[in-house]
Amino acid sequence: MRKNQSIGEMISTCTFLGLAVYLLIFSLGLLGNGETWRGIGGLCAAACCGLGGLRFVIADFAAKWRKN
Repeated sequence: MRKNQSIGEMISTCTFLGLAVYLLIFSLGLLGNGETWRGIGGLCAAACCGLGGLRFVIADFAAKWRKN
């Protein structure tokens, strides 16, 4: 577990989270327009991008969980 992130890691984290928000809004619009499968695919992509943005939080949680 490390506390300092490089500039590149911070940029990729912001990119992942920003894309997750964009995909969430876009996918909800698709679902509202009746494009169910594209909307569901977009929501899955948004979830994956959100998890990518939280990768360091998830890694810290997993490391703490393994210690117990």
